[in-house]
Amino acid sequence: MTDPRLEVRDLTEFARLEQLTGLFRLTWGAREALVPLDLLRALSDGGGMVLGAYAGPELVAGAVGFRSADDPAVLHSHLVGVHPAWHGRGVGRTVKHHQRDWCLRRGITRMSWTFDPLQRRNAVFNIDRLGAYGHAYLVDHYGPIDDALNAGVPTDRVLLRWDLDRARPSVPGTAEPILDVDENGAPQRIGDGDGDGAVRLRIPAEFPARHALAWRVALRETMAPRLAAGYRWTGMTRTGWCVLTPPNGTEA
Repeated sequence: MTDPRLEVRDLTEFARLEQLTGLFRLTWGAREALVPLDLLRALSDGGGMVLGAYAGPELVAGAVGFRSADDPAVLHSHLVGVHPAWHGRGVGRTVKHHQRDWCLRRGITRMSWTFDPLQRRNAVFNIDRLGAYGHAYLVDHYGPIDDALNAGVPTDRVLLRWDLDRARPSVPGTAEPILDVDENGAPQRIGDGDGDGAVRLRIPAEFPARHALAWRVALRETMAPRLAAGYRWTGMTRTGWCVLTPPNGTEA
């Protein structure tokens, strides 16, 4: 599951940590460091996860994570960034599976992280390819962020869980559609989903910026209350349909 062209290693040297801060700024189009250099140093010194993926001498991806304060068997993956020139080349998958191996060697059996549910490509990767699942909807979780990916919109996130030593959750064969994309790229309610069965929502591959807030509101109204009630986001298709499984349909 790893790319033989890449070497993923723990970063401890100051120069490599400094290089990682630059990679994260480039990836997110941020003016300031996403993780301050002194904090990266402290995480590295304290046994946290600070990884770099190299293609020869070039740093092409990185990851930062730390153990949960409540459960030492859980690691929260705070950031994973891939150099824009290396998108679509399997680097993200290599890094995630190295994270998995890193955790299991240390007795960590679960990983969590947050992601923007409107980033459909990331949803497909996280849920369909890796087998993680969403279990909480976090409204404007990070507050205003002034970077190229988040400026001007609430930072709603879904909290994911990836069980590293268990099979992925099952996905129901049928699910009632309740949210779709209209011809203008705006959200369109197409069902109530008032029963207790699985539901599905379509997330657009892209949409006009004028609809960004409408999509936030649509997911807050359809996805957020169900995840709060015990549903789990267990399925994601490449055509944009996400499947929410009710509490009686999953062990998670």
